[in-house]
Amino acid sequence: GGAMALAGRTIQEVTDISLQEQLYLFQRARLLKEGSTAEDCAASSAPPLCEVLDASAPLRVDDPDATVYLVFMEGSTRTRESLRNAAVHHGVKVNEFQAETSSFQKSETIADTMKMLTVYSTQRSVFVIRSPLEGVCRWLQAVLPDHAAKFGVPTPSFLNAGDGRYTHPVGELADMFSLLEQASWDRSSIHIALVGDLAHGRTAHSKVDGLKVFDKVRVDLVAGSSFEYPVEYRNQMRAQGFDVREFPTAEAYLQSAEGDLATVWYFYQPQFKRCGELPPGAVDDLRAAATFRAEWQAKLPAGACFFQTLPRDKANPLIPLAFDATPLNGWDRHASNTFFVHVVLLGMLFGKIGRGIPSVQADVRRRSLPRKTSLTSVMSGVYPFAGEVTPDSLPSFMEQVDLSAQERLRRPDRALPGGAVPIRDGLVVDHIGRSVDPATCWQRLRLVRNILQWSQHVGSEGVYESSSSRGAETRTFKAIVSLPNFEFETVSVPQMKTLASIAPGCTINAIKDSKVRNKFRLAVPERIYNLPGINCINSQCVSHPPNRQRDIVAFFERVPFYETSVLPGCQAAEYLFRCRYCRWPHTYEDIWNA
Repeated sequence: GGAMALAGRTIQEVTDISLQEQLYLFQRARLLKEGSTAEDCAASSAPPLCEVLDASAPLRVDDPDATVYLVFMEGSTRTRESLRNAAVHHGVKVNEFQAETSSFQKSETIADTMKMLTVYSTQRSVFVIRSPLEGVCRWLQAVLPDHAAKFGVPTPSFLNAGDGRYTHPVGELADMFSLLEQASWDRSSIHIALVGDLAHGRTAHSKVDGLKVFDKVRVDLVAGSSFEYPVEYRNQMRAQGFDVREFPTAEAYLQSAEGDLATVWYFYQPQFKRCGELPPGAVDDLRAAATFRAEWQAKLPAGACFFQTLPRDKANPLIPLAFDATPLNGWDRHASNTFFVHVVLLGMLFGKIGRGIPSVQADVRRRSLPRKTSLTSVMSGVYPFAGEVTPDSLPSFMEQVDLSAQERLRRPDRALPGGAVPIRDGLVVDHIGRSVDPATCWQRLRLVRNILQWSQHVGSEGVYESSSSRGAETRTFKAIVSLPNFEFETVSVPQMKTLASIAPGCTINAIKDSKVRNKFRLAVPERIYNLPGINCINSQCVSHPPNRQRDIVAFFERVPFYETSVLPGCQAAEYLFRCRYCRWPHTYEDIWNA
């Protein structure tokens, strides 16, 4: 009994699968492989990675009404062929969707196409997607379940087979299987060197998540300047307790780490076309830094093994071609391993196998998307100024200001020359768009008025120097809007959230008989979405407007600040805002496409 762990799930990145689910996948693929070749059976003395409770259950889906769609919007012979063969092995319908010739060339959105394809099958569909746009699977995961339910078909699965520059979980999972096999299924530790183009290698980036399958991890990064591993991944590895060393060239690594070299080396082919303009000679230098010379073989530790991304440049191989016939060659075995991993992964996504895996912890589930109306639907009927909230029931972005200490009348003489005239009754929003640039204040003011539809009310607005900055070195400005006789009891929590998103730090005041009766200070919310004027600035993101996916909702999640290669000038901020789809980090200002 028990539910099927991965049935109908989406895998946009490696972290969408829990460690328990990964171990099941690897163990089941190992059983499949060892059952298929006699000499491998003898090698299976190592203990299993985990218990497979449904080991007797047949692996094959065997259902002509279930479908695998191979949606490849950019070429990839190896990944596509391996997954196609795995799908054929399962006895399901296999549909190759050649995107070059398909409706993606017309003006149909990806979501429209997937909605159409989902209802062609009566049973579950698994979409394997490789795309130059990033975050496609995460977006489809948000819109397709409702559509499938409406037509009474099972929730489709979306499997990311590489998106843009971002991530390639299918490749990462196959990598981990081969690394575990190389370690004789011993998860206690690994010492691996990542060599070559670590800036652009998708599965170099995902190693930060994949390698967590090992308990103790040592990583040696060997990369020239233009190929350096992005700082966020280096920092994340260290934060996870990985021991990380850095070297500029393979030669320097062999010299300075002699006697303490990695037993597993993974070479990443150079992607020069992604490096922009390189100075003369840089290409040769970068290639030389990542190339292993035949005469160094004697320096390698016993039992060393090499892997490399394919296809390779036969004219300029990173690993000598002569090594193909030596025990160092781990890449040919890896290529055959991908088939076994893909067969088991598809079986799990179809819900054929995967019973009895311990239930997924919250950290994997948290990625599932809230509906367009999460907070909005819960609190749309809650009106803070109508006295309906207690401080502990307030959403995290709202803080009630204690007014007991400052029973002060709004005195007309406090109005600045040219300032907003104090009102007797109504609503005042203060500290809008605090900035050293008055233009920002005016722009936020306009957004507040338009998005909250307050332009239909009588009132006044203005931008003033902040009283706290008078006499200070840099002047700061703020905007105020006051709406006399505005029925403040009608302001709902979702409206306050919108206000908090546009003008974090502002205060919203209810005025009665010239007194502030109630006041909330609004902080930036944990999620910002469904607002006009916000956009992801990553040109390859599925939600970036020029990519013409009209139906997508820009969506940002607030995260604590971290150093990132995509914001090289940004050394500090309270928060960053990460696009829900492509995980591109933004400063608060960046998300407003002004």
